[in-house]
Amino acid sequence: MKRVMLSTVSTALLLISLWSLSGYLKISTFWTERGTFETSELDKPTNYDFLKNIGLTPREPVVIRDLRTGNGKKLHGRFLHITDIHPDRFYEENASIQNLCHPDKKSKGLENGNNNDDDDLAPRFGKAMSGCDAPVDLMEYTMKWINETLRDHIDFVIWTGDNIRHDNDRQIPRTEAQIFDMNELVSKKFHDIFGNSRTPDPRDFDVDVIPSLGNNDVFPHNMFSLGPTLQTRELFKIWDVFVPQEQRRFFDRGVTFLKEVIPGKLAVLSINTLYLYKANPLVDNCDSKSEPGYQLLLWLGNTLEELRQRNMKVWLSGHVPPIAKNFDKSCYDKFTLWTHEYRDIIIGGVYGHMNMDHFIPVDGEKAREDLKNLEENEYRLDEFGNVQKSYEISDYAEAASDAHLMGAKPVNKVSYMNKVKKEFYENIQKELDASTDVSELQGDTISENSPAGTIKGGKKKKGGKKKKGGKKKKGNKKKKETRDEIYEKYSIVNIAGSVIPTFNPSFRIWEYNISSANDVLNIQEYKPWDVFFEELDAKIQKEIEEEDIEPQFNTLKKDLESKKKADKTIPRKKPAEYPLGPAYVGQLFSPTKFVEYYADLEQIDKDYKALLKEGKSKDEAASKAFKYQVEYTSEDQPYKANSLLVKDYIELAAKLCENDKEWEDFLGNAFISSGYKDD
Repeated sequence: MKRVMLSTVSTALLLISLWSLSGYLKISTFWTERGTFETSELDKPTNYDFLKNIGLTPREPVVIRDLRTGNGKKLHGRFLHITDIHPDRFYEENASIQNLCHPDKKSKGLENGNNNDDDDLAPRFGKAMSGCDAPVDLMEYTMKWINETLRDHIDFVIWTGDNIRHDNDRQIPRTEAQIFDMNELVSKKFHDIFGNSRTPDPRDFDVDVIPSLGNNDVFPHNMFSLGPTLQTRELFKIWDVFVPQEQRRFFDRGVTFLKEVIPGKLAVLSINTLYLYKANPLVDNCDSKSEPGYQLLLWLGNTLEELRQRNMKVWLSGHVPPIAKNFDKSCYDKFTLWTHEYRDIIIGGVYGHMNMDHFIPVDGEKAREDLKNLEENEYRLDEFGNVQKSYEISDYAEAASDAHLMGAKPVNKVSYMNKVKKEFYENIQKELDASTDVSELQGDTISENSPAGTIKGGKKKKGGKKKKGGKKKKGNKKKKETRDEIYEKYSIVNIAGSVIPTFNPSFRIWEYNISSANDVLNIQEYKPWDVFFEELDAKIQKEIEEEDIEPQFNTLKKDLESKKKADKTIPRKKPAEYPLGPAYVGQLFSPTKFVEYYADLEQIDKDYKALLKEGKSKDEAASKAFKYQVEYTSEDQPYKANSLLVKDYIELAAKLCENDKEWEDFLGNAFISSGYKDD
């Protein structure tokens, strides 16, 4: 064994030497606690025509090989985001849609011809906009299609929760046992599909899976307290194969964890958004140390800083989108500020819950201003900047009502999207219209290697120090922002379509830049993750045991400064020496394209029934009829984008306000080609 290891290490050193001397071999190595890895390029892309036909970009994968174990893994530059499956064991084909597709006397009499209303009959795979949850067959055939079509062409899976039916049928209320059982069943399906069947180790995956907790994955729905509790322990048992062992202690408390998907280079954070969620009556804010949200943000801040020190990049993921509509105000501002101040490493965030495919830009600079100026117990601002009163029971009731409507027949969704357009996209359009065009700055633009606060060419951006004795020009009280400055203050919240047929079932493949994966040589050794997380657990425990900070911002500047220093859930500004990350400048791991897939349930049902009439068996008819297809890609209208940087989203937001046809196309995509309109 020792000889094999020595031989392997010698081989690695020889290869590195060859690379250094000749530049001929494209090899990089990096160190993690799992060992030294070698990466090399394959000769040609595989299945070129197949990938083109399903909307993906054929590309040359990179092989990552662990020199200690000899195990290799292809890096394709793609990942899957799937959310809100909501399988319902009580769903029954031909049951009444009015009865939530659950059997009753009316549906039991169908065999005797007692129901002639075909529109009220539940199809085998579900019906868009019906208000029913997903039949188990929809989940089964969705996972089957992913396994057969996508599994071998992706690097990891982000799966953002809600793995059980809604609690919307009083005749069969959900139980805690049912919730655990269904979560276990769905988790097993993900493990069976993406796990490495060639080894006995259940933690060995061909494609890493990163789950996160949905508001319907808990009992009662929306209500989730700080652990350890029965629910946090059961969730760890269910997700044991997905959660790194060294993070079990904080997972027991917070159901949040980090997963390295490319060791030493790329990570995904699974964030328990229920601790930040308005509709969770067991949490109040993110200002008190006893609050779950406060402790979650402590974990988040320390983990982001560790990733920064390791020169790693990261995707954020969770169930409830971090927008002001969903989060407590203090939680929203702080979370938004963390994403802003770590824009050198955060690539983006993907979320579920809302069932509509859209995006919302959030303003990090505004979040910091709100944290400075708001007296939290005196007044708050809603998501559109309007003053509102302090939270009362009615606030929770309203948020809980919104959460409940996520599982019902869609209502007023066009109205919601029009509000998004008016309050977010149109404001961005106004900002861009009022901006100083970058050409007026002699072509200076933000570049990958420019430190924050400067633009290429050496000019200081807004916020830099004035020259001594400098005077502002008369009438120019506030300097106009450049487009680059506007781009940089925003981050993008990506909100996904769902498998549950609120509209049509859908999910997304993201593609990202791996073109320079072989150009990075990082052999620096860092402390093992188990040591880091052990120290972090102790650090968080010490912090929360100290005297609690004041729960509100004081109006006095001196007290405000004291508060800022005391509150460790508010990040410092990003140091100027850190360049902008993959969300802002095209580089390794920048998102380059997405492909949205959907299942046309109406057409599938027609094809399925036609095949049955031809004499096919139910299973054969289902296998032939059920399929996902490309709905659209980011290269199509209205996106028409060659990249998916923040600036691309900001420009798209403005464009959608200028072109009614493109806005209608955008709405069609938001509602997953279901034809949905408000009544």
